[in-house]
Amino acid sequence: MRCIIRILEELWLLTGAERSEFDDSENLYFDSIGLNLLKIPECWGYWCTPTNTVSFATTSGDGVHFGFLCQEGISLDESPIVMTLPSADTSNIIVGENLLDFLSLGCRAGYFELELIEYEPEFHIPIMDSQSYSEEATKEEIQLLNLIESEFNLKPWVGHASRLLELKNKYLEQLEFSEEYYELTT
Repeated sequence: MRCIIRILEELWLLTGAERSEFDDSENLYFDSIGLNLLKIPECWGYWCTPTNTVSFATTSGDGVHFGFLCQEGISLDESPIVMTLPSADTSNIIVGENLLDFLSLGCRAGYFELELIEYEPEFHIPIMDSQSYSEEATKEEIQLLNLIESEFNLKPWVGHASRLLELKNKYLEQLEFSEEYYELTT
C-alpha cells in the first residue's frame, strides 16, 4: 500500500529525492536537525507507540519518532502529530495540530530538540519561546531549518507551554495502545 500525504511528499522533494524511488528505509537529508523521513510510513512497533498512529519520521535517537494520529474521516495531511519517546516517563506528546503545525514547532530549534519538552521543559520551553536558533546550531542546520520554513511559509510557535497543553487536552485521550503498553504501565 502506498501512502500519499501531500505535505510529506513535498518535504521529501526538498531532499532532492522522490519517496517512491528512494532505496533506503530512511532519508537522512534532514538528519542534523532530527527529522529523518521514513520511506514507508507505518506504525512502529515500540511498546509505547500508539496503535492508531502512522510514523513518518524519526530523530534516530533513543527510538524517538513522529507519527500521524489516524482519525476517521480526516486525511493524514490534517491529522495531529504525536511524538513518541520510548525512554521517557511521558512516552507520547502531541506536537502539532497537523504536519504543518508540527513543522512550525521545530522550525527554529529543530526536531531532535523537541524531546527536551519532556526531559527539561522548564529550561527548553523558554528557549523555544524566544524563537531563536540554538547557539550550537551550525550554519548547515540553520539553512535546513530555513529551507523548511520558507518552503511551507511557516511561522514559529508562540506560547509553547499553553499550546502543548491545548493539544494534549484535545487529542491525548484519542491515542490507542497495545496490550503490552497496558501491561507495562499499570
